[in-house]
Amino acid sequence: MINDYLTVTELASQMGIHPKRIRSWMRKHNWRHPVEKGSPWVLAAEQVAEIRSKFAHSDSSVQTRENPPKETIVERPFLALSVGELLSTYSNVLSELKNRGMVRTNNAPIGDLAEYCAAVVYDGLLAPNSEKSYDLIAADGGKVQVKVRLIRPTTSPSAVFSPVRSFDFDVCAFILIDSDAGSVVAAREWSAADVRAHGRHREHTNGTVVRVGQIRASSTYGIDRTVDFDRAWREILIQGAE
Repeated sequence: MINDYLTVTELASQMGIHPKRIRSWMRKHNWRHPVEKGSPWVLAAEQVAEIRSKFAHSDSSVQTRENPPKETIVERPFLALSVGELLSTYSNVLSELKNRGMVRTNNAPIGDLAEYCAAVVYDGLLAPNSEKSYDLIAADGGKVQVKVRLIRPTTSPSAVFSPVRSFDFDVCAFILIDSDAGSVVAAREWSAADVRAHGRHREHTNGTVVRVGQIRASSTYGIDRTVDFDRAWREILIQGAE
């Protein structure tokens, strides 16, 4: 008899697949952390049934993705574009709006994409949008906050990431992305203690900021995760529609 609640690992074991496959599918379909923070990931009976059904029909779902109905293509004109192509198109649109004085920044989609990228790196699940202290919970149960900056050749080393205002996390991942090159140029993992020790508190924003130069420097603190984030980022950019 199947339990009313199962962890992702337990369900994967029963189904004979790797837990990463289930968590990857959950991320793509915006399944949020189903229990209170700090608790194990558990799935209710209806969620278990949906996952079992999905993986039992994976072949048919691939066939559907490869041969979408014509009316779907008409209703979704960008269906054939990869994530990277969509991001480039979005960036060009924002640039033109900025040239026309309609918007002031080009960073709109990058935060959510960086959080998704971190979820891939840590094999985790994104937290609800209402959670302010962290952005996802890793497979090992650690809480991860994500900070990202788009950089260009003119970006100053003194430019800063958005302020850290809460320290209820285990790891803060600082990510620098060159959108023109489509790559992560630097990514480092800092603990809450690292952020407190090496960031700078700013009264007017009531938060602690970390400079771009601190993350790019080879001698900086924390753990270098550039290779892992760059690999995940490039994989995300070539993803097509489901």
